[in-house]
Amino acid sequence: MGKLCVLLATEGTYPFHKGGVSTWCHVLTQQLPEVDFKILAVVANPYLQRHYELSSNVIDIVKIPLWGTEDPVEFSWRFPFSKALRSKLETTSQVIQSKFVPLFEQFLEAIVFFGSNTASSDIEELGQLLLALHHYFLRYDYHKTMNSTEVWTAFKRIALADWQQQCNPIRVTVTELAEIMRLLYRLLIPIHVPVPQTDITHSSAAGFCGLSCVIAKLQQGTPYLLTEHGINIREQYLNLTRSIPSNFVRLFLYRLMAAVVRLNFHFADVVSPVCEFNARWERWWGIPQEKIKVIYNGADPEKFHPTPPTPKDHPVVMNMGLIFPLKGQLDLIEAAAIVRDRIPNVEFRFYGRPSDDAYFSECEKCVQRHKLEPNINFAGFTSEPWRAYSEADVVAMSSVSEGFPFAVIEAMLSGATLVSTDVGGVHEAIADTGILVKASRPSEMAAAIIYLLELSAEERASYGQRALERSLALFTQKTFLEEHLTLYADLAQSSLANEVEKLLSLSSG
Repeated sequence: MGKLCVLLATEGTYPFHKGGVSTWCHVLTQQLPEVDFKILAVVANPYLQRHYELSSNVIDIVKIPLWGTEDPVEFSWRFPFSKALRSKLETTSQVIQSKFVPLFEQFLEAIVFFGSNTASSDIEELGQLLLALHHYFLRYDYHKTMNSTEVWTAFKRIALADWQQQCNPIRVTVTELAEIMRLLYRLLIPIHVPVPQTDITHSSAAGFCGLSCVIAKLQQGTPYLLTEHGINIREQYLNLTRSIPSNFVRLFLYRLMAAVVRLNFHFADVVSPVCEFNARWERWWGIPQEKIKVIYNGADPEKFHPTPPTPKDHPVVMNMGLIFPLKGQLDLIEAAAIVRDRIPNVEFRFYGRPSDDAYFSECEKCVQRHKLEPNINFAGFTSEPWRAYSEADVVAMSSVSEGFPFAVIEAMLSGATLVSTDVGGVHEAIADTGILVKASRPSEMAAAIIYLLELSAEERASYGQRALERSLALFTQKTFLEEHLTLYADLAQSSLANEVEKLLSLSSG
């Protein structure tokens, strides 16, 4: 067998944004030179610049922008332009009505009635519908089809009949219908792009980026590995509650997200959560235990290690991560107000750029409301996170949702004294080497920070030493990479064995 080639599918992350998932992708591609990677990146718009230098074994990158274009053909695989023009000319009203509308209606009906008890046969049927829609878009024009009168008429008919009954007594407006259609147009863009041929597909989320992996599985039998960093469906629900005011639009998106997650779970050959906490959710969604393989994230102890702290005249509490709602910095600022009342000269140092401007504005207003300007330091990006971890008296993580965060592992390898919300796989990482508190409870977070700051330096350091020992034993980059390489090889070998079996069956028949 030659060098393996893996399609790595990402969504809103690598290589265009920083963050834990991007770190995971970068380590995987950089540190496995024996594997070639093609990256399929679902992104917000086509103008994003890479934040990472790609290694030589990344042999292709396909960027799929959901927004920022009037027509996907502006940023498309359909080149030269004559190819795009031909697809538009062939996309007639008759073609849309006869070839697309029946598939689209079945797809919509499947989403409307999609529930937690959906049978495997129904998911198989939904997968085949997805593949049929993909094949349609390989020949015919996406923009012309999705904006056609025929599609809008079919959509309204189903929405005002089946959905209206399900949502009773919610009254549906034309504005809400148009908003759903607008979102559906954008969210389905990934399925109109050809899927690059590889030996294995590997999605970094059970989201829309994973649909390309589902298509490859159905179309070519390509083995599919799915990694779950967080609980995608839970995080989508949290985001939708915050960002979509219409109950009807939210209901549609809930059903759509649930269907997408279930498609990913069903067609993946192996589901690889980054912690046992995620695996519990996946089992609850009906994934058999034999399909689940937990692989913990790992960091490099050569890079993240204890460094001598610099002298300082006040206690420092540090938080590391992009500033956005799921990271819970607003709760930590509320906790800082309580800590400040007990320890007036405490500094809360936030490392990380804002990735949600509205949320960051809320954080700044909270600082002003509590008159915390002398105590809060938004320090921005740091190129030496290991030093930042080591210099802090306490590292505080305040997330409301997590998978198995790199920031926690990196802090442990740096010998940090940790207090964190008990979310996702954080408990599996920290165990008894730090203090865990409930999420969105600033008073509990504040009490834990005060307790640690009032210990002697030696007592506080004992937490960090235990964290260092645990992380070296369980959460190194070497173990993380070895487990992925073994899994890739197993999937490829299994696929090859299946192909041989099919050939033998054909020859004997």
